[in-house]
Amino acid sequence: MRRRYLAVTFLVVTVLGLPVSVSHAAVVYPLEVFTNNGSYYNSPDLDLYVEVSEGQGQVDFTFYNESLINSSIARIYFDGGSLLDTTDITEGAGTSFSQTATPGNLPAGRLLDPPFETADGFSIGSDAPRPHSGVNPGEWATITFDLINGGSFQSVIDELDTGVLRIGVHIIALPDGSSEAAIAVPEPATIFLLGLGALALLRKRRA
Repeated sequence: MRRRYLAVTFLVVTVLGLPVSVSHAAVVYPLEVFTNNGSYYNSPDLDLYVEVSEGQGQVDFTFYNESLINSSIARIYFDGGSLLDTTDITEGAGTSFSQTATPGNLPAGRLLDPPFETADGFSIGSDAPRPHSGVNPGEWATITFDLINGGSFQSVIDELDTGVLRIGVHIIALPDGSSEAAIAVPEPATIFLLGLGALALLRKRRA
């Protein structure tokens, strides 16, 4: 599920796999399905991603669903990392989430190497009625963490890029009634949005 991104902002820097210190930045990670429970696990119409952005002593994780098929991000999990604490949930229109998710660990997370183990308290789940309150096509939801232990936005990105911190989601209500699990995957080309703020983030779908 390779995707290309076009960022339009006052100042944009594209970094090809090179670490760099940035401020007021955002990094986009595709959410790649790793299970095979139904007919849509590798559908090009399933389009999910998380944007990680910098705040004042905080980091925002905004989950987007731009799929062309029925789907709902119903549960979100975080594994590992040492720089984040506590959560705040900002819900977009049509979404409703609460701590903590049930089940408490990413479904099928044991299939990953190493197995996915959700950090204590680092999960949220959509409220009833599911799947309507999850992140459905055209919707979003944001989880905000406080930075701790001297952490910075760049150090959180480093943990994501090296797998020290992992993000997993459970996707339900696919057209055949199946569900799948996905994780955030770094790509060689990472886009940083800098400066006065992004005017738009226009995403080109894979051909």
